[in-house]
Amino acid sequence: MSAALAPDGHYMSAQALRGVMGRPGYMSERDLFVAEIAGTVVGYLDINAETRIGRAVLEVLVLPEYRQRGIARELYRQAAPRAKATGAKVAHVNVREENTTGRLVLEKAGFNPVRRFYEMKMDLSVVPEPSTSTAFTMRCLQAGEEANLAGLQNRCFTDSWGYNPNTAAEIEYACNTTENARDLIFLAIDMDRLVGYHWMNIEHNEQGESQGRASMLGVDPDYRGKDIGRELMLLGMACLKGRGLRIARLTVDSENLAANNLYHSIGFKKSDTSLWYEKALQ
Repeated sequence: MSAALAPDGHYMSAQALRGVMGRPGYMSERDLFVAEIAGTVVGYLDINAETRIGRAVLEVLVLPEYRQRGIARELYRQAAPRAKATGAKVAHVNVREENTTGRLVLEKAGFNPVRRFYEMKMDLSVVPEPSTSTAFTMRCLQAGEEANLAGLQNRCFTDSWGYNPNTAAEIEYACNTTENARDLIFLAIDMDRLVGYHWMNIEHNEQGESQGRASMLGVDPDYRGKDIGRELMLLGMACLKGRGLRIARLTVDSENLAANNLYHSIGFKKSDTSLWYEKALQ
């Protein structure tokens, strides 16, 4: 298994790819379709069935020199029956906005753009110091707290576009992968109640350099407006900086104005844009 570019154009290490392939409920023999020419894999389509919200997320990649051969369309033709069999009502594909070829292929296949997301980047050398006067306890996730974290995530994001509710088993699996260790998940606690969290990853680019990623930031709806999200973000960025990382990235829904304003205030700047495309399956 070799490293490759993810469908959104960013580098994916072999280690990260193994984590994706091993996720609960996933079977590559059933959910991964590959295109092969003369013994070489030149493209693939991966199905991530999010049955709790009735969608199938398709990740599609074809090597640049083979993109004019209709391989992506053929992969979708063969994978569509499997996507429908999951019970999903829609298929979603994420593509960089500047990828005009990929967008044209999707539109010809009947997909329509439905959501825009921003990729943001921050120079960790300028990260503000986290506050030391917060009224909430801030610490890392501990083993055995996965169910509490799943409950908080689902309270935070139930009405958010594209959010598939998590389970404790899925969180435990993610925590046990190298790039999602528990010491990169910061919690905010009020007495005995979990009220906020910031989940980070450490990624590696094509040159083997490490970069931080703020994967998820959530605050209990009952506790919003108390600067918990900001303090969790600053704590996380300080942690990444302390590990010697220079850059942090995140992805945010363009329509989530509160999150966009928070990230800008901390020092993140937009670096790229992607579009989510949708097609009805049923």
